[in-house]
Amino acid sequence: MEFRKFKEKVKNMPFFSSDVAEIFSTSPLTLRNQFSRWKKLGLLQELKRGLYILGQGERQTAISRQAIAAILYQPSYISLESALSHYQMIPERVDAVMSVSPKKTRMFHNSLGTFHYRNLQTSLNFGFMAKKDENGYPYFIAEPEKALLDYLYLNLGGLDPKDGDILDRSIRLQNRSILNKNKLFSYARRFDVKKLHAILKELK
Repeated sequence: MEFRKFKEKVKNMPFFSSDVAEIFSTSPLTLRNQFSRWKKLGLLQELKRGLYILGQGERQTAISRQAIAAILYQPSYISLESALSHYQMIPERVDAVMSVSPKKTRMFHNSLGTFHYRNLQTSLNFGFMAKKDENGYPYFIAEPEKALLDYLYLNLGGLDPKDGDILDRSIRLQNRSILNKNKLFSYARRFDVKKLHAILKELK
């Protein structure tokens, strides 16, 4: 199949897998082999094994890294440093997209960036909301309170509540006024970790 014809078939798909070869071609193996050649030519970009988008010069609309994070590893939602930076709660710029998932910890590298997923048990996968990027592609992101709790919980080993203003020294927490204290402490009770509660006393 010519790339021009293939592009016409997938142009409205933000992402597609190599399984489309079964649908679009009478010779799926041949089409899958063409994927490798098209990838080398920059006509396709591989996000992870078997998952593709059209190359940058071939796409009709841009695809945000948030939307890519949502599709790469499911279920997951953006949290930790990425969400804290989004809410301007930390001063640092975060290059990798940080997410949490009830599945095992994983990391993906592709031409669009680094996507890191940290494991968080199923019972703690709450406190996130659905959003859409500028082109209408969906993704999930933690609420400010949950992003902070996720970060603290997954980094408790390196935090000591006796060290003073640990939130300031560990992550230089700013823009604290956006936190809903009632929601924060309600969510924290669901973690049921004494050390986490001790750290949060700074916010009372």
